[in-house]
Amino acid sequence: MAGPALSHLRDRVGTDDGGISLVFVGSSSGYMLGSFLGGRFLDRGLGHQVWAGCMAMSIVVIVVISQMRDLAPLVAIFVVLGVVCGVGDVSGNTLVVWSRPESPGAALNALHLFFAIGALSAPLLTNRAIAWTDSLWPVAVPLAALTVFCGYVLLTTPAPKKTRAAKHNQDGVATTAAVRRGQLAIVALFFFVYVALEVGFANWIHSYVEQIHYGGANTATGVTVIFWVGFSVGRVVSIWLAGRFTAGWMLVGSMSLALLASSVLVVVNGGNIALWIVTFLFGASIAPQFASMIAYAEAHFALSGAATSAFVGAAGLGGLVMPWTLGQLFDAHGPGVLPPVTLVACLVTIAVGLWVRHIVHVSEVQRPPATSMNAPVT
Repeated sequence: MAGPALSHLRDRVGTDDGGISLVFVGSSSGYMLGSFLGGRFLDRGLGHQVWAGCMAMSIVVIVVISQMRDLAPLVAIFVVLGVVCGVGDVSGNTLVVWSRPESPGAALNALHLFFAIGALSAPLLTNRAIAWTDSLWPVAVPLAALTVFCGYVLLTTPAPKKTRAAKHNQDGVATTAAVRRGQLAIVALFFFVYVALEVGFANWIHSYVEQIHYGGANTATGVTVIFWVGFSVGRVVSIWLAGRFTAGWMLVGSMSLALLASSVLVVVNGGNIALWIVTFLFGASIAPQFASMIAYAEAHFALSGAATSAFVGAAGLGGLVMPWTLGQLFDAHGPGVLPPVTLVACLVTIAVGLWVRHIVHVSEVQRPPATSMNAPVT
């Protein structure tokens, strides 16, 4: 929501691109905090209650954001929004993995498809809310209806529990914990650079289109939507592919296509029909990476709520660094920086992905066995 609303929020509080980019810093800071807190709640068996509470709180926060007219309180309330989103993301990813310990790939990609549908809906809802009321509060109306439904389902359904435990030797000492911590740190680094790539592009493509004077606000919204359409299509296809290819091969294909698309974006770098096409392709190509890396990690680690918190927290840090950095670069060098920065971020994502693969295969940590679990939730 923040990206498509950026110009509206900037004008409302009277600041520039560099100033309004602080809302990304605020939301990502809160997101990291929420990510690290969320795993602790899940490990205590409070998954569904926490998830439902986050949904309800996010509705209240969106209404409050729509009333802000000063930058400092706006950034502060984005911190709160980041916290509830961080806890919510950890809840979704962890509970889905716990509900299907042997093959979470398809379910994770389905979950992330709905993340994409939400992101696709955001620019449309934001655009119409601003056009009709010059405010963001109407965005909360359809989300409130979904929250009532989802909250009822969550609060009347038992949450799944952790389904894997680390291996121990005969003395009860964990034999793979130290190695696993190192691996988790490197996987977390992947989520940092991947989300930096995704969120940086998604949050600034609207402003990029506006500032290169390619049409008006509706054109910018259209290009933003086409990115999320591609992203959603990529996640629909990835559900089907996850049943036919391993998570590792999913990552190889996705990163290769993303590299191609970002390279073409650098060549295009301007407003024409090619921008729409390459934006769609870029969205589709990066879509499977988050869920596929979680599935890849689940193939080698015992993913507790705290472990997933580390992944999502690193993702939040990436979502903090890149949007703020792009805001400063837009102010200093103009909108033309977006395509080359996207390409560089894509190359770094590939490099870290290769590092993850190397560490996993060299260490050869055996996957812990499945233990008891609740019935799968849908």
